[in-house]
Amino acid sequence: MELQVWKGDWGLPSVDLQSLAVITYCKMCGHDVPLVECKGAWNGKRLPVLTLSETEEYLETPQNIINFLISKEVQMDEHLSPKHMSEIAAMTSMITDSLYTSLMVAMWLDEHNYQNVMLPLYKAVYKLPLSYLKAMQMRRYVKCMVLSRFSLDDNVEISSIHAKVFEKSKRNLQILSTKLSGNQFIFGKVPSQLDAYIFAHLALIRSMPIKSQLKDDMGKLANLCEYTQRVHKKYFPKLFRQFTPENPEKSLFSPQMLNQVRIQI
Repeated sequence: MELQVWKGDWGLPSVDLQSLAVITYCKMCGHDVPLVECKGAWNGKRLPVLTLSETEEYLETPQNIINFLISKEVQMDEHLSPKHMSEIAAMTSMITDSLYTSLMVAMWLDEHNYQNVMLPLYKAVYKLPLSYLKAMQMRRYVKCMVLSRFSLDDNVEISSIHAKVFEKSKRNLQILSTKLSGNQFIFGKVPSQLDAYIFAHLALIRSMPIKSQLKDDMGKLANLCEYTQRVHKKYFPKLFRQFTPENPEKSLFSPQMLNQVRIQI
């Protein structure tokens, strides 16, 4: 089998959140699935995609991929109680509702981050004018996604939506910090699939060279920062040594490196 993913940067094996979550899950399980870097899609399918060479079938979405891996005994949650499994479902929903939304807002709807981080990323992968078209398409998708989370009855001004999104993510970062406490992983000394999902979000917030309230709020929670650095160093040691957030100029997608980028399309 092979895992089709967005290429990596910023010290991470993939700059796509969903791809990073699945890669981290495999690493935490001790299962090194071969990675194939793609241009944001595989045969028109959104990444990540797990291709099965023996049957020529494929699986989409992180949860479907993880469920398949569990069926092949690539798992790490067998020690957890039913209560813990319920917590995984609840906290995954919370993270998707808040941290994912906030991260998308910071990446795509903040003008500075869009111009200086996301557009260079797409320019490094796609030729002109496709890079602009793909980036604008993603930006529209994120805007529609964010607006859809607010009911018309809420009488929310569009100008205040971003503030409400970051306010919610700040509360949920605090919930994660309290839940983690001083533990090595969320449920103690052994990782779970929830750790893979949490790390994917926190690692992108920490490592991406974006400016946002979300990054500032996370930076104030020492145990979350230490957790992210610890997991990063443990499961991706070579990438961890190659890049730190204090050295964004090493990024393949940084303005300093863009003129040197030559990617086969």
